[in-house]
Amino acid sequence: MEQAPRKPLSEEILQEAATWLMEMHDGPLTPKERVRFNQWRQRSTEHEMAWQKAVMLLDKFQRVPVPGAVALKAASVPSRRAAIKTLVVLLAAGPVAWTAYRLSPLSGRGDVVTTERGEHRDLVLDDGTKISLNTSTQIQVQYSDEMRRVRLLQGEILVSTAKDGRNPARPFIVETAEGLLQPLGTRFTARQLDGRSHVAVVEGAVELIPADAPTEKQRVPAGYQATFSSHAVEPLTQCSELSLAWTTGMLVVDKMPLSVFAGELGRYRAGLLQVDAEVGKLAVSGVFPLGDTTASLTLLEQTMPVRIQYFTRYWARIVSR
Repeated sequence: MEQAPRKPLSEEILQEAATWLMEMHDGPLTPKERVRFNQWRQRSTEHEMAWQKAVMLLDKFQRVPVPGAVALKAASVPSRRAAIKTLVVLLAAGPVAWTAYRLSPLSGRGDVVTTERGEHRDLVLDDGTKISLNTSTQIQVQYSDEMRRVRLLQGEILVSTAKDGRNPARPFIVETAEGLLQPLGTRFTARQLDGRSHVAVVEGAVELIPADAPTEKQRVPAGYQATFSSHAVEPLTQCSELSLAWTTGMLVVDKMPLSVFAGELGRYRAGLLQVDAEVGKLAVSGVFPLGDTTASLTLLEQTMPVRIQYFTRYWARIVSR
């Protein structure tokens, strides 16, 4: 016999859970507060469920790289009440669609792997290399006796390379439309843009080779990123591990122009997300759930002088309040 779908938790209970989360964020609870907290959790099944959601949210924040704390602090809200309101939205959103997550071994013999909009997938190749695919991404894995190659056809990936067990070891290559990326024992992201490619190196280093200008190759060390075309490499700039927050189902931004933010969030949202020019330059900072982009837009309304116009389910516009 099928069980009836569980009712969503009430906003009142979620607000109480968010308040306790804020209390613990401010510092350890006193013995009396700890007693009241335990009594609150034991009040009902719904109270315990709300707290478990809060624990999951806290764990998700903790798995966002350390620099994320800077963005969280920068996401200032006018009052404690507003901060709790923001947490309630996050708790209500939960992991939602970001549970479209799979860990799959691949043979590497020409496998093509695709993620849909809003989907995240983790892979382990037969040599132990790990690849995370972001939203709307497609790769082709081509392993042979001479080379390990991953073609990034669209989207974005995070690659953690493993040592090849073959002797001699086969080189590992990521190929984009604009050139080749050869990691040197590393962890990095690669993203296929419109007419350009982007690489950001977290650990180790990556040698970047433009397809039409191999003499312009560039070594990108850890902590740096580069955008390149098929014939030139733009100057290196520093990068932050905040860009990896998508692997935890969150978008973490620090003083990002609203127009750019909307473009990033729109990658995970079905339909059209527009921004009025008069608010496009506003700086956005904070943590936003990718599994529920509508909740993220609600957070935006609560923390910035903007409002969201919904014309249809798939057409939204960010305008001045």
